[in-house]
Amino acid sequence: METSVGLLGATIVLALIIIVGTLRAPNAPGRYAFALSVLMSLWWTGCVLYRHSVADFEQQLVATKLAWFGIMGTPLYWSLSFVTYARGRQPETLGQMVVIGLISTFFGIIALTDSWHHAMYLELLDADAMLFRHGWAYWAALGIAYSTMTVASITGTVLTIRHRSIHRWQILSLLIAALVPWIANIAYTQYNFTLFNDDPTPFVFVGAGAFMLGAQLLGRLFVVPPIGREAIFSILPDPVIILDEAGRILELNPAAASLPGLPQHPIGEVLREPAELTALLARTAHGDEERHELTLAGSGASYEISIHSLKPWGRMGGRMMVMRDISLRKADQNRLASLSHDLEARLQENLRLQELLREEALRDHLTGLHNRRHAQNILPDLLSAQTCGGVAALAILDIDHFKSFNDRFGHQVGDEVLKVFAETLLTGLGPGDSLFRWGGEEFLIYLRGTSRAEVLACCARWREALRDIRVPGLPHASLTFSAGIFLCPATGASLEAAIKAADQALYDAKAAGRDRCCLAGDPRSGSCPTASGPARQGIASLV
Repeated sequence: METSVGLLGATIVLALIIIVGTLRAPNAPGRYAFALSVLMSLWWTGCVLYRHSVADFEQQLVATKLAWFGIMGTPLYWSLSFVTYARGRQPETLGQMVVIGLISTFFGIIALTDSWHHAMYLELLDADAMLFRHGWAYWAALGIAYSTMTVASITGTVLTIRHRSIHRWQILSLLIAALVPWIANIAYTQYNFTLFNDDPTPFVFVGAGAFMLGAQLLGRLFVVPPIGREAIFSILPDPVIILDEAGRILELNPAAASLPGLPQHPIGEVLREPAELTALLARTAHGDEERHELTLAGSGASYEISIHSLKPWGRMGGRMMVMRDISLRKADQNRLASLSHDLEARLQENLRLQELLREEALRDHLTGLHNRRHAQNILPDLLSAQTCGGVAALAILDIDHFKSFNDRFGHQVGDEVLKVFAETLLTGLGPGDSLFRWGGEEFLIYLRGTSRAEVLACCARWREALRDIRVPGLPHASLTFSAGIFLCPATGASLEAAIKAADQALYDAKAAGRDRCCLAGDPRSGSCPTASGPARQGIASLV
């Protein structure tokens, strides 16, 4: 009796440790069913040990009958736990556990009421070992338990081979923990093998419980549960299609089943749609594992596709096609490209506006000519080195008596005078020449590759042209101008020196009576000839 009490105490402590450890583990598949199988094993072992602790036959018989709740519950709950955990998919359901509970209760009640129908026990063969000749209910219970454990063991063995590393050892420990008690039970029922003069199965379950406790502590059983490859395959967001050598669909995940054009029942059918996929498969007949991008017309979705050969897995000609949806990435790329195009267009527009503003800053708004700032930017280089035939000339032209036009006829007429004068000067310029509005009624002219005679002839042509022009609002007056001209030597000159010399020559022309041209530093210019009389003769002689 002391041995029975000790074993019962050890069994209870061990079972409670296993149950608490299992229930404290993460929500792994099979943990609740496993805890119930340990609890049923505890009930079974407790009944057997109680039977050994009492001498009264009737109490021993009741304990034997009560053990049937655990005899049925232990293997059925273990089978459910083992298969659920090994598959690594959905946890066991409450309905499954309730059904097993009802089956265990049914056979337990059959055993307790056996004296009414003798469906469980027909005849007592050995009172000490509690051996009976059994009825149909016993063999039905045995068939259910054995068949369930057989299916679970086969399933677990297959899944054990498919799993790797720690998960393989976890499932193997579950399998060993079930097979050893099963073998002990077969030895008892078929060969009358006993332990402590009784069924060895519950005692072996205690040992298996100790083994499972080690699996929990060392193998992290129910702490690091496996995830079924089917579950991973099913939840993949990327479409995956597996084809045989003839292009028939062997397997596909839910994401692939939603592709446009696939038949309602695609397994076994030849992949014909989407057409973009079949065309890609035709180009990559053996699976090149390279990445290809295509867009399906049926859905508008874009995919990055890789095709892998199944030859390493023994499927000659078989291929697996993995499609990664890159629609969002393509949309982002297109959006970025559009933004980049817009930014480029805005940049070009800004550059155009900047150029326009720069041009506006360098032009006179009234006449449209370049202004003093632009002249100061470009003329120093033009005057510093003479690279063409002849010399360069810089002339400052000033409209005679311009202030009187503004005072007598108004600024609007004065503006018209400036515009007409600028247009007239432009008509006499050649390639490489430049005209600037220097300020007020003064205009600056750069003549490239010219001579003294050509400069004076050009001024004469301008005077003739102005004499025939009529300005609106100024019907009877004719325009004249005075000019100071600087001829740049072949060695070049600074803009400051050239302007200073031309300005002095302009002053001389005005002092001499206006309507004439004076050349800076030229003694032959004399008294700066005018445009009429002696001046015209002077111009003619100069030419």
